[in-house]
Amino acid sequence: MEFHPYEAFDNNKAQRKAWAWIKQAFKDDPGVAYYRYPIFYPSGKLNREPDILILHRELGLWVIECKGCYIHNIASIQGHEWKMNNWHSEIETPVAQAEDQMFAIKNKFTASNRTHGLVSFNFRVVLPLVSHNEWQSKGFHDFPSTQGVVLFAEDLTPKAFKEKMIEGSKENPQRMMTDENWKLVKDVLGGTLPIDYPPHPEPPHPDPYNPIRVIRAMESELKKLDQHQQKVAFEIPPGPQRIRGLAGTGKTVLFAKRIAKMHARNPEWKLAFVFFTQSLYVQITKLIGLYYHEMTGEEPNWMNVKVLHAWGAKGKEGFYRTLALKCGKKPKSVNDVKDEIGSVSPGTAFEYICNCLEEEVPKLPVLYDAILIDEGQDLPSSFYRLARGTLSEPKRLYWAYDEAQGIGTLTVPKPLTIFGLKDGIPVVDLGGNKLPNGVITAPNYESGISKAHNMNRCYRTPKLLLMSAHAVNMGLFRQGGPLQGVTNQEDWEKLGYDVSGDFRRIGQPITITRSERSSPHLIDQKDFKEQKAVGSQLVIQTFKNEFDEQNWIAEQVANDIIKLRFDPCDILITGPTGNYESEYFQKLKEALSRHKVNSLIAGVDTQPDIFWMDGYVTIAPISRSKGNEAWKVYACRFQYATQPLLWKQEKEIHKRNEAFVALTRARVWCVATGLESPIFNELQQVIQQSPNLVFPAFNKTAIERNNDENDDVGEGIQGELELFAAS
Repeated sequence: MEFHPYEAFDNNKAQRKAWAWIKQAFKDDPGVAYYRYPIFYPSGKLNREPDILILHRELGLWVIECKGCYIHNIASIQGHEWKMNNWHSEIETPVAQAEDQMFAIKNKFTASNRTHGLVSFNFRVVLPLVSHNEWQSKGFHDFPSTQGVVLFAEDLTPKAFKEKMIEGSKENPQRMMTDENWKLVKDVLGGTLPIDYPPHPEPPHPDPYNPIRVIRAMESELKKLDQHQQKVAFEIPPGPQRIRGLAGTGKTVLFAKRIAKMHARNPEWKLAFVFFTQSLYVQITKLIGLYYHEMTGEEPNWMNVKVLHAWGAKGKEGFYRTLALKCGKKPKSVNDVKDEIGSVSPGTAFEYICNCLEEEVPKLPVLYDAILIDEGQDLPSSFYRLARGTLSEPKRLYWAYDEAQGIGTLTVPKPLTIFGLKDGIPVVDLGGNKLPNGVITAPNYESGISKAHNMNRCYRTPKLLLMSAHAVNMGLFRQGGPLQGVTNQEDWEKLGYDVSGDFRRIGQPITITRSERSSPHLIDQKDFKEQKAVGSQLVIQTFKNEFDEQNWIAEQVANDIIKLRFDPCDILITGPTGNYESEYFQKLKEALSRHKVNSLIAGVDTQPDIFWMDGYVTIAPISRSKGNEAWKVYACRFQYATQPLLWKQEKEIHKRNEAFVALTRARVWCVATGLESPIFNELQQVIQQSPNLVFPAFNKTAIERNNDENDDVGEGIQGELELFAAS
């Protein structure tokens, strides 16, 4: 059985006891158990979470209401009302409460024809601190409202509790479920991601090769949360937490869902969602509002939920700008940075202003109860320290990052490197602890909530494009060998790959492929009915000059919209940053116009926080494309994936990271264009070898940047301290 604690345990030792006993009783059984599972009434209003919810394949669904009272706290019972002594409330209604919660969760199942009638529903009230004899001595055992539904200390030991559930299920038996039914049932509890866009219309002609058929099929598929996504979306850790994941694993939407849940459950908390790419402002605000409305039927209180660009600008709230003003400091602008240290990249400029504020203000004001950071790979260490310094206890700082998308920096520092030590102890510890026998404990909080998650199931980008992106990003087929990557089987598997070969045998062939479990994209499924309409997922086209490239892209986009019936917002044109990019994009826009296609250049024709406009194809530099996605992406000027710009003081790794971002913006199709370059040979090798990648084994000494996880998770405090001392 899987166990998911969604909330940190409070001081209620009764709940701790019950949860521990349940984990022991059902650890080897088929099912899933939740601590504080959120239930919403059909009206959308948030109901308080039941203390424990158990879904057992053979025993059905059970709602467990746990009361930590002693017998002397219960003065009398009349019907469903328990009159309490020396308790936080005068009246408790635990039986009615458990029953109401059971019916609320039952509504989730009966609302769907696919799960209606598949599950039996039960509830119990448990009193871990009350014995049978104490209950009988008060005469409470004679009350019809409590008979058979209240369990006591003797009933809650692992063996006894399991027997009680088996006995209860005989009165309300659970029908046998097929594997498909069992998956459907678990998916209902997992929740969904609501769709906020209108579906595409049916193609005018029944052409089995029309790509719109693929889009319609994907739109009709309900986006369910898997078990891991469910954890990330609903957990509220009692301290810091890191989410490390591939592009397209849903980190942004899951954080949006988490902050909506936090706001619904704790409306008085001051919350901040921080991000780096300005064009994500509208998207993130929309997602939070959508998920909060799904939960409560209402609009969030935006005074308590702040959506903040990391820097901010005049007339637009940002984390740095807000904090500087609260500290009595004048916020620095890009022009200020240029005057002080010269022209630098946006990432370097932001690091500079964060460093300055940290030096000038050693004691920061407490502004937030929780901060969720997206795009953490683009933010400097000083920003993390500033963010943590503005938090109330217990310092709920949650951050998500993807190393391969770090287009401004090449490393994501370890927590110890970011936050350092205090009195010889790491300020932020995300690792487990090494026991005297050498065993390393799981990196969890006491409640069982993970301190860190690694997400490798890519929902946005299909297998071929993701493997292409990794091959280009690392340089697996690069002349001269890889530039970066992971150098052991365990870390490849953490990325979602099956591996054959021995990395210790340098130069010997390694074969990798995306595992079925980590490839949930609809078009990668064997039973996908519209496979004919998928066609070529990755198209390569090279040119002798950029004029020809621009005109060819314009012709293709016009064909997509006019003949194939793509919506203009289905298409994104982006690519690695190149010389004279503004001029290139302007000429591309003119070429599109000649073909009767309306287009816009994000950040030039729009405000910085606007990326999409109805009726327009978006052209965007890679820095603005991050975090956005489209059904079809034209990754232009792709030759720059191997050409660092001298005036930006780049390395080739920077450019390959940009190429990774461009390829993984695509939901289904990507067209890579550019001038003749070895990078297209690398892409061609990926296509030829699909669904595998075969390359010579390489080690850490042969590459510029090592992406092996080998960090605090799994090493514990001791391991990280050793690395810190050696650095």
